[in-house]
Amino acid sequence: MDPGGAATTPAGPRTPGRAFGAEASVAPAFLVEYQDANENRSLTAGLGGTCIAILTFVLIFLYDRAAAGQIDDRLYQATLLNIVVSLFLISLSSLNFWFEMECLRTQHPRASLYEMRAHRLFASSLVLLLLEPTLILLTVRLYYVGAVAAVLWVVGLLALAHGWRDVR
Repeated sequence: MDPGGAATTPAGPRTPGRAFGAEASVAPAFLVEYQDANENRSLTAGLGGTCIAILTFVLIFLYDRAAAGQIDDRLYQATLLNIVVSLFLISLSSLNFWFEMECLRTQHPRASLYEMRAHRLFASSLVLLLLEPTLILLTVRLYYVGAVAAVLWVVGLLALAHGWRDVR
């Protein structure tokens, strides 16, 4: 940063509309799409970290209880499976946003395909992410709170379906 607070690069002050690094090789017509894909990639990577944290929490705090038979083993495994599949889908979403960025950088014609695929994978992973609290609550036998969480999950699915229908 320069003394006035503006961001600087080795080439000098950073000015709006001037791309640096990989962005420099993106055609100006695709720069906004490239920046959106990069932001989406970063956000999905952050959600992947959240999935890993939830997986770690479930393993640390519930594995011993599952091994001792204090909680439903099948529900515990379903919860773990949900988290793992959610993590996998969010990772694929992030990867497809990266592929979109590369297509935009090289002017490859499949950028929109990767973007569409990334959004679908993200929506699928979000559905599973929203189910995780329900499964965890049911696993620890908090049935009433788990039932409310299940109802809220269905409301979330309906909101997703309604929004998806409106924007498509």
